[in-house]
Amino acid sequence: MNLLKYVFSSTVRRLACCLAVLSLLPASAWAAWSCNATGSPVTLQLPASVAVARDLPVGTMLTNWVSSINNQNIFTCTSSSTYVGISFWYAGMITVAPIGMTVKYNGIDFPVYSTNVPGVGIAMGGYAKANGKGNANPAPYSFWSVNNASGTNYGLGGQLIVALVKTGDITPGTVSGGVVSSARVFTGVSTFSSGSLVSDPPGVDYSITPVVITVLTCQTPDVEIPMGIHGPDLPSVGSLSNNPAAFNIGLKNCPGGTAVPGTQVGLINSIQYKIDPSNGTVPGFSNVAALSGNPSAGGVGIQLFDSTGAVFPLGVNQTLSGFNSTAGGNYTIPLTARYYRTGTLTTGPANTTMTVTMTYL
Repeated sequence: MNLLKYVFSSTVRRLACCLAVLSLLPASAWAAWSCNATGSPVTLQLPASVAVARDLPVGTMLTNWVSSINNQNIFTCTSSSTYVGISFWYAGMITVAPIGMTVKYNGIDFPVYSTNVPGVGIAMGGYAKANGKGNANPAPYSFWSVNNASGTNYGLGGQLIVALVKTGDITPGTVSGGVVSSARVFTGVSTFSSGSLVSDPPGVDYSITPVVITVLTCQTPDVEIPMGIHGPDLPSVGSLSNNPAAFNIGLKNCPGGTAVPGTQVGLINSIQYKIDPSNGTVPGFSNVAALSGNPSAGGVGIQLFDSTGAVFPLGVNQTLSGFNSTAGGNYTIPLTARYYRTGTLTTGPANTTMTVTMTYL
């Protein structure tokens, strides 16, 4: 009985001794890393509104590049044997992967993500550094850096760079302000692919301000052109009718604007127009519109002429001369129409329609 008591007592003393020794070990012996979020949420200030000519090419920059402050201490970390890094990851209003389109920043392709406004995307990329080590050049989004050495109270930081981009036909609307990215800590071996994002500490959010997107065009009223009655004045193939019918294509209330340096937005830079016959041209004849309707006269088509009397080329873009992009206003395109004999004449209505297509760049 005495022997058993002695063994039990000895065991208790040894266990207590071990606990006392363990309690004196530093916290770093229990955890390979620890990080605290020392940065604050960031808001990048985009323009309050952007005016976009309707037909600017896809890929056109709708804003200049906007950058956050290059904060090298978004997180403060201590680590021993575990690699610790920072990653800027899409978040908030950007909920899906890139759309497969890129735009360049300093020669680097930045991927583009969709926004809530059709035809408007946001390009993102930037810099990341861990313990002073990271990408010297801007990196595509999402981008990251790791610290591969032990350290105490070192910084994880970086900078987000964003811009709005045209991705397709734009529907006017407001790009929602809100979170587009979150700076996150990740741990791993030596690369992001072998590491994992952590939830503690939580991410530090990066937001953009709202942007109102407007689309710039002119008003283009329909035009009816009375041609009159003709026949005797078309004696042979190639003859043109007397008394040309004069008319104007009107461009009303064209908006003026102010160019935004470094972009193609803020105003309509130029206007192009073309005219296409709804029923095509007469086979074998250049720039002679075929008649439409049934019944219809035979052996005749319609030809257009510009203000100098030259034949107007059908289906070919022309640039509106005299357009003032900053003043806007009203403009006219003066033209005339004449019948053109193409073969044996037969009586009947001699009507046609043509479509005017305006391109705003």
